[in-house]
Amino acid sequence: MITCGMTANYTDLQRKGRVLKGQNGLYTVEADCGIYQCRSASKIRKEAGLKILAGDNVLFLDNGDGTGFITSVLERRNSFIRPAVANTDMLLIVVSAAQPDPVPYNIGRLSVLSVLSGASVYIVITKSDIVVPKELIEIYGKTPFPVATSSIYKPECAEEIRERLSGKITVFTGASGAGKSSLINLLYPELKTQVGELSEKIKRGKNTTRVTELFPVGGNTYIADTPGFTMLDVELFSGIELKKLITCFPDLSPFAADCRYSDCTHTKEEECGVIEAVNRGEVSASRHNSYVRLYDEIKSVKKYA
Repeated sequence: MITCGMTANYTDLQRKGRVLKGQNGLYTVEADCGIYQCRSASKIRKEAGLKILAGDNVLFLDNGDGTGFITSVLERRNSFIRPAVANTDMLLIVVSAAQPDPVPYNIGRLSVLSVLSGASVYIVITKSDIVVPKELIEIYGKTPFPVATSSIYKPECAEEIRERLSGKITVFTGASGAGKSSLINLLYPELKTQVGELSEKIKRGKNTTRVTELFPVGGNTYIADTPGFTMLDVELFSGIELKKLITCFPDLSPFAADCRYSDCTHTKEEECGVIEAVNRGEVSASRHNSYVRLYDEIKSVKKYA
């Protein structure tokens, strides 16, 4: 543990830091002068049921011995419940070209969650050495989301991806078997042991406490690995207004202005600007199918809520 070389009263020294991990009431906090193990004031947890998350910016008192006491959590830009992480800059969606086959609808749900939170979306297609992902590139090449391909046999692709992650807090997510761990190992081989140990803990079973941890990789850059789709924060969907869902599909939404009817749902109406754009090939039919399916799903939930 590193502590600052100060001679003043440590217990009165307030510092700012970022939470890397929290478990059993103990928080690993990174500050300018080192790593601290901190406890928190009970009032923080009681006020509005606030839970301190990985990614939170906090103020804490430096005890002078590598420990601290969190006194407040600074305002968040966003937060997820599952995975439990705050202030995410980007969601990196790992999609396998094959084995398992990609499911565009799941990718669509993920991108919507990211747009809702204000985080950017980055799609990385793995296992491109097994199958050339022409269809995936065609689908997502028509979106504003950047797309990259990777292969463990082509380490040169890692540099482009690392540049995209630089200076950000990025959450890696994707279906089980899509190659998240292999991608992380390719990008940051120094994290192989740490991420591997975390992955083993996650695999122990449904009753296992799942801990989201940020891994610093230099240059104010952090990554977090997450379990598969079963642990995604789907609760955010319940708050979406159906008429605003189209804005969560930035490749489709510009064409909504061309709809004949102001209350168009963009699912099946005649003279719908979105559907016409699909027919012209300007946007992906797969993306529109994901939109329609999610629209119907949210509509059904709201109907019976």
